Amino acid sequence: MKNLAEIIKSIIREKGPITFAKFMELALYHPTYGYYSSGKTNIGKEGDFYTSSNVHKSFGSVIGNFTIKSLDLIDEESLSIVELGAGKGTLAIDVLNHLKNNNPKQYDRTTYYLIEQSDYSRNESKKALSSHIEKVKLFSSLAELENENIQGVVISNELMDALPFHRLKISNGKLSEIFITLENEGFLEIIDKPSTPELEKYFSRIDVDFRGDQEFEVNLRAEKIVEEIDRVLRKGTIITIDYGYLAGELFSTQRMKGTCKCIHRHVINETPYINIGQQDITAHVDFSNLIRVGESLNINKVKYTTQGQFLIDWGILDLISGSLEENAKPKDSSAKEIQAIKNLFLPELMGDKFKVLIQEKNLGRQLNDFYP
Repeated sequence: MKNLAEIIKSIIREKGPITFAKFMELALYHPTYGYYSSGKTNIGKEGDFYTSSNVHKSFGSVIGNFTIKSLDLIDEESLSIVELGAGKGTLAIDVLNHLKNNNPKQYDRTTYYLIEQSDYSRNESKKALSSHIEKVKLFSSLAELENENIQGVVISNELMDALPFHRLKISNGKLSEIFITLENEGFLEIIDKPSTPELEKYFSRIDVDFRGDQEFEVNLRAEKIVEEIDRVLRKGTIITIDYGYLAGELFSTQRMKGTCKCIHRHVINETPYINIGQQDITAHVDFSNLIRVGESLNINKVKYTTQGQFLIDWGILDLISGSLEENAKPKDSSAKEIQAIKNLFLPELMGDKFKVLIQEKNLGRQLNDFYP
């Protein structure tokens, strides 16, 4: 039986060198063997990595606070929450529980749309959300919502970094792209002219002084998602949570080789050509580009901040004290709860590592005093 590496090699033999974006698409999203499609992706202590929603349910509760206030801005009978890359529904459960417990009238008016490409994960999320099943709709792509009346909140938590990206190199002011071919039946990186004019357009918009032989990533798929959100969302807020920077910091000389990393069993490596289909591949998000693309579509920036500051602004400290008052737990159990929550917002842990971008569409003056 062929493994994923052999499938990719067969494609290269047949069609010639492929972009890194194509390699990554196959490695992560191949329908049968892809890292996110196979059903083998494991998040948490026994898996490859943690996400904020898996660290502690308070993360979902804070997103719930943000969601409640966002939905309050929309004077419509039917409200929507759309989560992109919803996985197995972990964040959705916590947000819906918070909404139901803290604003039941709003909960009754709201439909939660889970967008998840993986058939396996959609099935798992359907099981996990059994207590909210009447409030939930599952789709494989955002484009399927274009005929829905979406007014509300669009959530993207750690999706953008895992979208297939191109890897580029600038040398003596000349832009090239990294392609993958074969040598002695192994993968080999080669340099050639960019595969699409869109990459040169992206490069021309980056207001950064690149140095010789600098490598960086370009995520064209992220731009397409912002455009899809614009087609789907009539009115509301968009919250994007991921690790990344504004362009000036992302493309600085501190990162001469870019930010492409692989994660396998909580160990980071820089070798995407091993453990194919069994490890995550990721790169930091260019938040400047998300802001720029949004503004070109009249999707406006409300706030760009760290995850830690966002969580504090939207009430995580209140959730800590409330949780401890409600639960008469042994001291060691309470200490573990507190530490798990601290992991989310302390600067030296996840607080500064992840950034939060909040945008809005067609809300205008309704946004006065929105951000606390």
